Amino acid sequence: MKSINFEEHYVVNDIQQQTMKYMSQDPNGVPMQTMLEGLEQKSGFTDTDDITHHDKRIKFMDEQDVQMQVLSYGNGAPSNLKGQQAIDLCRQANDTLHDYITKYPDRFVGFATLPINEPQAAVDELKRCMTELGFKGALIMGHPNSGFLDQDDYDDLFKTAEALNAPIYLHPSPVTSDVYQAYYKGNYPDVTAATFACFGYGWHIDTGIHAIHLVLAGILDRYPKLNIIIGHWGEFVPFFLERMDDILFADHLKHPISYYFKNNFYITPSGMLTKPQFDLVKHEFGVDRILYAADYPYIEPSNLGTFLDTLGLTEDEKEKISYKNGAKLLGLE
Repeated sequence: MKSINFEEHYVVNDIQQQTMKYMSQDPNGVPMQTMLEGLEQKSGFTDTDDITHHDKRIKFMDEQDVQMQVLSYGNGAPSNLKGQQAIDLCRQANDTLHDYITKYPDRFVGFATLPINEPQAAVDELKRCMTELGFKGALIMGHPNSGFLDQDDYDDLFKTAEALNAPIYLHPSPVTSDVYQAYYKGNYPDVTAATFACFGYGWHIDTGIHAIHLVLAGILDRYPKLNIIIGHWGEFVPFFLERMDDILFADHLKHPISYYFKNNFYITPSGMLTKPQFDLVKHEFGVDRILYAADYPYIEPSNLGTFLDTLGLTEDEKEKISYKNGAKLLGLE
């Protein structure tokens, strides 16, 4: 059954080299090199995310019946930089992706990379990517250096996203150094601490908290047609929806907290093809709010093309999750 996959990544070698020049290494932060080396040893992943590895990407897609990947910038995104360097490198990333998609328009669509530490430039780049480059949304890697996106400086970003029907994918990125030191560094090896803080657990909690911030700040009351995507079966949020409705006091909102998650958010597996988590998300959100994703190439699930067949779904439910929900959200119908 053909699918559209939403959390699939690329990088550009030149941009990676430029990003490393400007990205300061915080001695108290997550030891990124240790984490990445651990990831490579565990998964066999090396540089498959480089956009030039087209043949390998297409081979995986064809083997797993993936009709289309929604491509977004991967590890080391220039969106986390500041100033003109961030603006220029994000623009370069988007232009490079546009050129790639133009060659293979039936297999790829794009999500914009935004210079998120420069709020007005992020708005301008989202507009350019949607109106000039034909992108279908944006993926935000982590959050600004100043905090979460519920700050007033980013209100125009969400206003613009709603007006342009541009879904925003909230993607994890490494936690800040103070969070790392307080919560994840411990009496165990550095590679354990680094992966605990990032893809082993920590950055998923961080992204779930980010999503809750946006709800509690009333952004979805102001922009009720805004669509937000979160991966990894909802970044721990679905487990606590009823608890938050019952005891997280948010009377300033127009609706219960769960209302916004069930009506404004889409959920993807990000390659975590596990039935218990799927069952919870289906129960809380319904099949109309689930999208498909492999997190390629950081995860290359060998059962991506068959997983939905193991869940006891109807053919219509499988088609919605694998393709129809995504096509509708992206305006591809």
